[in-house]
Amino acid sequence: MKISAFRWQDQFGKFLLTLGLGLFLYLPSFGQVPLKKDYIVIADTALSQGVVRDIPAMDNTVIYFARSKKQAFQRLSVEEVSEFRISERHFFRKEIPKGGGQRVVFLEKLRHAVPEATLWKLNGETPVYYVETASGMEVLGTSYRETLAASLDNPLLVPLIELTKPNDLSLEYLSRTANTIEKPRTFSRIFVLTPFVGYSRQTVGLLVPDSSEEIKITGSSPALGVNGEAFLTFSRNLSLNVGLTWTQFDAQDFFVYEQGVNRLESDVYLDFTLLQVPVAARYYFDLEPNKWRLYGEVGYSYAIPSYDKLGVYQGKFELEEVVTSRKSFEMSDSFSGVSYGVGVERYLSKHRGLVFGLRQFKVSGDENEFVQGLTFQLGYKF
Repeated sequence: MKISAFRWQDQFGKFLLTLGLGLFLYLPSFGQVPLKKDYIVIADTALSQGVVRDIPAMDNTVIYFARSKKQAFQRLSVEEVSEFRISERHFFRKEIPKGGGQRVVFLEKLRHAVPEATLWKLNGETPVYYVETASGMEVLGTSYRETLAASLDNPLLVPLIELTKPNDLSLEYLSRTANTIEKPRTFSRIFVLTPFVGYSRQTVGLLVPDSSEEIKITGSSPALGVNGEAFLTFSRNLSLNVGLTWTQFDAQDFFVYEQGVNRLESDVYLDFTLLQVPVAARYYFDLEPNKWRLYGEVGYSYAIPSYDKLGVYQGKFELEEVVTSRKSFEMSDSFSGVSYGVGVERYLSKHRGLVFGLRQFKVSGDENEFVQGLTFQLGYKF
């Protein structure tokens, strides 16, 4: 039983890995298909073959170009090259404000520009970002959120601008959203954490030791845990969740049953902690954008118990004689199974929020052993 269970878990793990890799490669928010080939424009002449190194050098004013890897590199200045494209990176000769005047440099154009504004990057140890509008080029400094809001002038983007960071990924997501957004919707960071507390009602199923009698014992305990979440889609409505959940089970129950011609009375007690590692896909629905959000989830859970006490007080009635005994026993060293749940989120300031959720799970071990439960969770998302 244990060998087949572990094989099943291994196959499921490989399936999740393959699924995650496929999503990474093919979802629009991650996989990008090149639209143009590499090229360089020298003195208004476009060359589609060649090698560019040191992109760009000399404080973004020089590059080194060779027609092939076998030829020597030629030093070219920003006055000689108007634009070039290398491995999805697109550079242009542009003027930027500098020290009260203007300076000509190579700027890298970020993807998904909108007609109202284009975002640019000045490469360096600490990149500097600019936004270009009809009124000119403006640096994204300490008040970059206000600058972006004024440049894009779209109230639907205000919640997204609040969480935008001055880096390529965040700014490109902002530009792409500005191209597509048509109605209000909830925005979230790509990666979020949600520590939570809660209450769990659990039922343990097992066989009474030295018998074929199946029993169930129910108990409740506090629940503690943390959930890590990574959003997989451009619209931030599908996420992959991996977490840890700790619960404590401490309960006992009394059972009367027949075994052959004898009647048995068993008082079974269980005391153990359960550490679960749930992996789930979660889908979101906006109830009121940026305020209330509903989600449903389904996934897989692997659970590791830590046993303190497992035992049974037993009385066996044989004719007019009663034989009493106390026995300890063992249970499975791991459980696995499915989990699913629903929840609602209430967003607070700066895209933090409260999460109210219910998660149902059933994980199975060896020989009809299982743990199933319903856990209420109250978490803080940040």
